[in-house]
Amino acid sequence: MARARYHVRMTLKSLQDVENALGWFREQRAEAAGAKWFLRLMLAIDSLEQMPERFALTAESADLGAPIRELLVGYRRNTYRVLFEIRGRAVIVLRVWHSARQAVSSEDL
Repeated sequence: MARARYHVRMTLKSLQDVENALGWFREQRAEAAGAKWFLRLMLAIDSLEQMPERFALTAESADLGAPIRELLVGYRRNTYRVLFEIRGRAVIVLRVWHSARQAVSSEDL
Protein backbone atom coordinates (compact mmCIF):
# COMPACT_ATOMS: atom_id res chain seq x y z
CA MET A 1 0.00 0.00 0.00
CA ALA A 2 1.36 3.41 -0.98
CA ARG A 3 1.93 5.97 1.75
CA ALA A 4 -0.12 9.13 1.59
CA ARG A 5 1.67 12.15 0.25
CA TYR A 6 1.97 15.43 2.08
CA HIS A 7 1.40 18.80 0.43
CA VAL A 8 4.58 20.91 0.75
CA ARG A 9 4.19 24.68 0.94
CA MET A 10 6.87 27.34 1.38
CA THR A 11 6.26 30.51 3.37
CA LEU A 12 7.21 33.95 2.06
CA LYS A 13 10.14 34.05 4.51
CA SER A 14 11.50 30.74 3.22
CA LEU A 15 11.15 31.91 -0.39
CA GLN A 16 12.99 35.13 0.53
CA ASP A 17 15.75 33.04 2.16
CA VAL A 18 16.20 31.15 -1.11
CA GLU A 19 16.25 34.38 -3.12
CA ASN A 20 18.84 35.87 -0.75
CA ALA A 21 21.07 32.81 -1.12
CA LEU A 22 20.79 32.95 -4.91
CA GLY A 23 21.64 36.65 -4.74
CA TRP A 24 24.80 35.77 -2.84
CA PHE A 25 25.78 33.30 -5.59
CA ARG A 26 25.20 36.04 -8.19
CA GLU A 27 27.37 38.49 -6.20
CA GLN A 28 30.14 35.88 -6.14
CA ARG A 29 29.76 35.43 -9.91
CA ALA A 30 28.96 31.78 -9.22
CA GLU A 31 25.65 31.42 -11.06
CA ALA A 32 26.37 27.82 -12.08
CA ALA A 33 27.05 26.85 -8.47
CA GLY A 34 23.89 28.70 -7.44
CA ALA A 35 21.83 26.79 -9.99
CA LYS A 36 23.28 23.50 -8.74
CA TRP A 37 22.54 24.47 -5.12
CA PHE A 38 18.99 25.51 -6.01
CA LEU A 39 18.29 22.20 -7.78
CA ARG A 40 19.67 20.21 -4.82
CA LEU A 41 17.60 22.31 -2.40
CA MET A 42 14.35 21.93 -4.36
CA LEU A 43 14.82 18.16 -4.71
CA ALA A 44 15.36 17.92 -0.96
CA ILE A 45 12.27 20.03 -0.22
CA ASP A 46 10.21 17.96 -2.67
CA SER A 47 11.27 14.83 -0.75
CA LEU A 48 9.24 16.14 2.20
CA GLU A 49 6.11 14.93 0.37
CA GLN A 50 6.93 11.46 1.71
CA MET A 51 7.43 10.71 5.40
CA PRO A 52 8.51 14.19 6.61
CA GLU A 53 8.34 12.90 10.18
CA ARG A 54 11.57 10.99 9.49
CA PHE A 55 13.49 14.21 10.16
CA ALA A 56 14.42 15.16 13.72
CA LEU A 57 13.09 18.05 15.72
CA THR A 58 15.41 21.05 15.80
CA ALA A 59 17.47 21.84 18.88
CA GLU A 60 15.38 25.02 19.22
CA SER A 61 12.05 23.21 19.03
CA ALA A 62 11.51 22.98 22.80
CA ASP A 63 12.38 26.67 23.33
CA LEU A 64 10.03 27.67 20.52
CA GLY A 65 7.20 25.57 21.91
CA ALA A 66 6.52 24.13 18.47
CA PRO A 67 7.49 20.86 16.76
CA ILE A 68 9.88 22.39 14.22
CA ARG A 69 11.84 19.81 12.21
CA GLU A 70 14.92 20.22 10.05
CA LEU A 71 16.24 18.78 6.83
CA LEU A 72 19.94 19.45 6.22
CA VAL A 73 20.98 20.28 2.66
CA GLY A 74 24.60 20.63 1.60
CA TYR A 75 27.79 19.80 3.42
CA ARG A 76 30.48 21.38 5.54
CA ARG A 77 30.28 25.17 5.61
CA ASN A 78 27.63 25.24 2.87
CA THR A 79 24.93 23.45 4.84
CA TYR A 80 21.44 24.90 4.98
CA ARG A 81 18.74 23.91 7.44
CA VAL A 82 15.28 23.58 5.90
CA LEU A 83 13.10 24.29 8.92
CA PHE A 84 9.54 22.98 8.64
CA GLU A 85 6.42 22.07 10.52
CA ILE A 86 3.95 19.27 9.82
CA ARG A 87 0.33 20.42 10.05
CA GLY A 88 -2.08 17.63 9.26
CA ARG A 89 -1.23 16.49 5.72
CA ALA A 90 0.71 19.69 4.99
CA VAL A 91 4.41 20.40 5.37
CA ILE A 92 5.09 24.10 5.86
CA VAL A 93 8.67 25.18 5.08
CA LEU A 94 9.26 28.04 7.50
CA ARG A 95 12.86 29.03 6.74
CA VAL A 96 15.91 28.00 4.72
CA TRP A 97 18.54 28.87 7.32
CA HIS A 98 22.29 28.79 6.76
CA SER A 99 23.83 26.56 9.42
CA ALA A 100 26.45 29.20 10.29
CA ARG A 101 23.72 31.56 11.51
CA GLN A 102 22.62 31.74 15.13
CA ALA A 103 19.83 29.51 16.36
CA VAL A 104 16.40 30.38 15.01
CA SER A 105 14.09 32.33 17.35
CA SER A 106 10.34 32.81 17.37
CA GLU A 107 10.87 36.25 15.77
CA ASP A 108 12.67 34.57 12.86
CA LEU A 109 9.71 32.31 12.11
